[in-house]
Amino acid sequence: MPTAKGFADDDDKRDIRNQRQDLRQDQRQLEKLRQQRDHEISEGDKGETREYNGKIRDLQKDMRKDQRELKGEQRENRRDHDHGDD
Repeated sequence: MPTAKGFADDDDKRDIRNQRQDLRQDQRQLEKLRQQRDHEISEGDKGETREYNGKIRDLQKDMRKDQRELKGEQRENRRDHDHGDD
């Protein structure tokens, strides 16, 4: 009986590509937040600066979590592929 394993591999690769794209977008957003924060620092607005620092911390935390998950999925996919899940 044939299985859909070939399709699952393709879906996994596509999902990993999408996750990588999301991480790149998050990195761009992080850079924008840093620029906005730096602008607020130059304007002397400590309240806005604190807000941007909080947003930056939250985004960095989410990105680290996403990177760990992505690495785990990649490791799992390699292990499944190497062992051939017969």
